[in-house]
Amino acid sequence: MADDGAGRRSSDWPLGAEIERAARYVQDVRTARSRAAQLRAATSREGVAAVRAVLQHLPRRPLTFSASPAGEELRTWFRPDRRLPFNRAPIAVLDLPGTPADYLRGRSRQALRTNLTRAAALGLSCVSVPSEDEVRRVAAAIAAGRGTSGDKLVRYEHRPGPQRLFCAAHDVDGTPMGLAQAVLDGPRAGLVLMISSLGHEHARVVRYALHTHLVADLIAQGASTVVVGGSMLLTSEGTRYFQRRTGFVPVRVEPLVARHGAAAPSRPTVAPIAVRRSAEAGAARPVTTG
Repeated sequence: MADDGAGRRSSDWPLGAEIERAARYVQDVRTARSRAAQLRAATSREGVAAVRAVLQHLPRRPLTFSASPAGEELRTWFRPDRRLPFNRAPIAVLDLPGTPADYLRGRSRQALRTNLTRAAALGLSCVSVPSEDEVRRVAAAIAAGRGTSGDKLVRYEHRPGPQRLFCAAHDVDGTPMGLAQAVLDGPRAGLVLMISSLGHEHARVVRYALHTHLVADLIAQGASTVVVGGSMLLTSEGTRYFQRRTGFVPVRVEPLVARHGAAAPSRPTVAPIAVRRSAEAGAARPVTTG
């Protein structure tokens, strides 16, 4: 199924229906127009029950982060000092296989492969960005369409390097239309940014291409897990749909500290797959999500 916004289902995840009800409950409370309306929304029995079910029954996922700057950055996403666990549950986590081709196999990746084929047919392309100047250029181009500045999308201290990967997406004319950033801590990767141009007619489909390109780069660096900071209850329905289609699952994160240094890669690195403009059915070639 292509990402056309229709026929979205929550049944692909355990607790999927409860997560959607809990997210609607949180949204109703946050967007209430008055204090009285907020209190009425907060007392919804169905909403409270859904939040309780999600927090009580989500699978627990211990994740070890190193004492390195990258590990510390990731660990701050999941606040163990807070009484309410919304910084730790529900969190979207993606387990990566050994190769990009393995990631694209199977019925569960059919929608992803379909969107990669669409992206290739539209002439959309994705590249890894090792240059700080190019990162700033792409960020500025995308930010301009959002009425903001590039430094609001990518902080100045965030530069391409061994612990920080960037990927960019371009349309058929070569105009930047997507940017992704991930931080690496051994086998753990954190998705810092995945953004596309507002109003671009192909912004929805290019996210699948940008995501897949980033996954290929992360696998090449030995990453085995990708984690997204922030509760899924605060994301949009479209974001959760995208996460289901690309293999993320909701968990309750339990952040741990590695005893010695950086977390060692859980498998040897593999050579990255080159981004192709043709996405084959089955084991399609990565183009990227943004």
